[in-house]
Amino acid sequence: MGKGASTQLFNNSGAAQAASNTENANASNIYGGLEPTLQAEASHPSGYTPMQKAQMNTAAQESAGGSESGAVGQGGLYAARTKNAGAAQNAIGSATRGAGANLSKAAVGTEMANANLANQKQQQGIQGLGGLYSSNLNAAASNLNASNNAMENEENTKSIWSKLL
Repeated sequence: MGKGASTQLFNNSGAAQAASNTENANASNIYGGLEPTLQAEASHPSGYTPMQKAQMNTAAQESAGGSESGAVGQGGLYAARTKNAGAAQNAIGSATRGAGANLSKAAVGTEMANANLANQKQQQGIQGLGGLYSSNLNAAASNLNASNNAMENEENTKSIWSKLL
């Protein structure tokens, strides 16, 4: 192998090192922005905003209130039709209890959904941090490996020519 081939192998090594440096710089720029966000997600995950939770609870309360109001209204109409004021009390009581139970379930459901969302964000943050680490490490190692291969090839060709000469 001549001097030109040896020079080309040195150039390949330099190009691989330059690519590794570029990957490291790019990774550092991305890492600088993503890492704090992912770290915050992993350490202090948030669920719904207070306004979102309030809207969910308000919707549940409106639904329960509407159900109870409808039952009371229908009970009143039933009592008027049958001319029996006590005829609908059991139905109204049952509807009121049902509306209260549904409201309680909705309130607990909102808190559970909030906790689940926070947990999901936490897991995404942890996975994102792991992905950043792996991507940075793999790209840098790959380019440095290419540089090492070029240098080994250059050294091997020197040995062959030294033996022949």
